[in-house]
Amino acid sequence: MQKIQTACLDCGIIIDVSDFDRLQQYSCPRCHSVFYRPGESFDLVLVMAITAFLFFIPAIFLPIMTLEIMDKTHSVTLLEAVLFFISDGYFIIAVIASAAGVFVPLLLLGLIMMMIIPVKMGYSAQRVRAFFRLYEHLHGWAMAEVYLISIFVAIVKLSGMAKLKLDFGLFSFFFFLITFYITITWFNSEDLWTENDMED
Repeated sequence: MQKIQTACLDCGIIIDVSDFDRLQQYSCPRCHSVFYRPGESFDLVLVMAITAFLFFIPAIFLPIMTLEIMDKTHSVTLLEAVLFFISDGYFIIAVIASAAGVFVPLLLLGLIMMMIIPVKMGYSAQRVRAFFRLYEHLHGWAMAEVYLISIFVAIVKLSGMAKLKLDFGLFSFFFFLITFYITITWFNSEDLWTENDMED
């Protein structure tokens, strides 16, 4: 166990924890908000992050649905779904959905791996401070479910014009969402400093 000093993000009080245990949850003595929650081991987080990446590869390249119109079939990928919204006049929605639903989650997964791997190799957490700050800034913008909802909206709109068949790409994206949210739930970025103390 070790002694740490931190500040409550809600009320600003400085908190000293004399016997810090990373397996325990700690709350602010003044406002009772949680200022530290235990995360899973970095090994589990890393495995889940890699799994999410593996699910994303078929999700982005394989069709998410197949349309049949007048005996003609056309398969649609995730990227083509974005283009469908753009061609339908929803450019801003397409940009927001693709950024919050795909690019930010992917960036967060990459940042998690770029933080965990150096620390596990024995490097100081000071080396990943820039990644840590970027991760904390982007964490609230990860809304991958927005992209999935936009896909379902497109499915509803197209269902009245053509026969639809859901393809493997859509199921891959669904499992990508599950593994992504498990990863960011398990990962506690503050554990970087308890795993390998940052030198100021």
